[in-house]
Amino acid sequence: MIEIKGVSFQNKGAELMLRAVLDLLRKFDIKEEIAIAPEYNACMYKDYSRLGLYQKIWLRYKGIQWGSLGTLIPKKLRELYGLVTDKEIDVVLDASGFAYSDQWGGWATKQMAKSSKKWKKRGKKIILLPQAFGPFNDSKIKKYVKEIIDNSNLIYARDEISYEYLTSIVGIQEKIKIVPDFTMVIDGVKPQYINDVKNKVCVVPNKRMIDKVSGESYSKYSELLAKIIRKLQEKEIESFILIHGGTEDFGLAKKIIEDSGLEAQIINESDVLVIKGIIGNSLGLIGSRFHSLATAMYCGKVAIGTGWSHKYNMLYKEFEFEDGIIDLDITDSQLDRKLAYITDAEMRNQLAASFLELTNKQKQHVHNMFEEIADLIKK
Repeated sequence: MIEIKGVSFQNKGAELMLRAVLDLLRKFDIKEEIAIAPEYNACMYKDYSRLGLYQKIWLRYKGIQWGSLGTLIPKKLRELYGLVTDKEIDVVLDASGFAYSDQWGGWATKQMAKSSKKWKKRGKKIILLPQAFGPFNDSKIKKYVKEIIDNSNLIYARDEISYEYLTSIVGIQEKIKIVPDFTMVIDGVKPQYINDVKNKVCVVPNKRMIDKVSGESYSKYSELLAKIIRKLQEKEIESFILIHGGTEDFGLAKKIIEDSGLEAQIINESDVLVIKGIIGNSLGLIGSRFHSLATAMYCGKVAIGTGWSHKYNMLYKEFEFEDGIIDLDITDSQLDRKLAYITDAEMRNQLAASFLELTNKQKQHVHNMFEEIADLIKK
């Protein structure tokens, strides 16, 4: 039994990673059953059951993990309802995306350190799939990270900075490697409402830009995206807002439209593959959700992004498009110059060709990684 850890259905980037892992496991003929540990309000039964996933009984309350009580349920009854216990898991694939960092506090890192110690003792294989790590300045978090590394079989950092944050704690180790984001391996699905998105610019807000960027206000961020919508309108280019991070981004989307003084459609699509299809059929993307930006460039679309951690800068470095990042204090003239990457057809097409070429190279790295993972699982 394989557990895919750290995924959810509310955040579409997290769901995209889940779908990519499932796709890659099938391609490499991994026949083990798959389980996830649902998060409250983020993984509903209707979501994971349609993918044929088992539910791991896993609940931490007041610092105590109560999941072990699941063993009191007779096995035949657990099988009837698709429930598994932690003891039945043989392999843990951690697809958290970005959970282990000072920026999130120490809770997730501490819990993973505790769990990985127990899992290693039980002989489970632990693999951290490509994700962002760090920074780690807090001494307690450093200690937890060291424990996670010591207990894991393979760790894939998504970028050079994340790799350096890890190796600064334990030194260079063969099991710590750099592999890019792996969600480019799955294809999107063309939306039935294709005319609502075709040749329009997709705007993707992210509430983290408000609570993770120090000293910046709610209004400053929403006003920037509203200004972008107005500037596109002046060039007779339509735009729409796509919800990529769940319900928390919906209120922000409405505020952006209000600030713009214009009408713009909000698309709140539940199917993550259709979301990928929406982005792939748009004219380009402007936003702040990491996987929306990555998806756009994987599909050969220009993405102009704002970000709140090093993972954004490293994504743009990976695509040799560092000028695609904007900050909240950007001047009007700077903004006009960067928007031209989308609005100017010649510039847009040149970048599209470059992005697709780089994506094909990255796919080979992801293929090699999963070949290595498949070999470890089958041992």
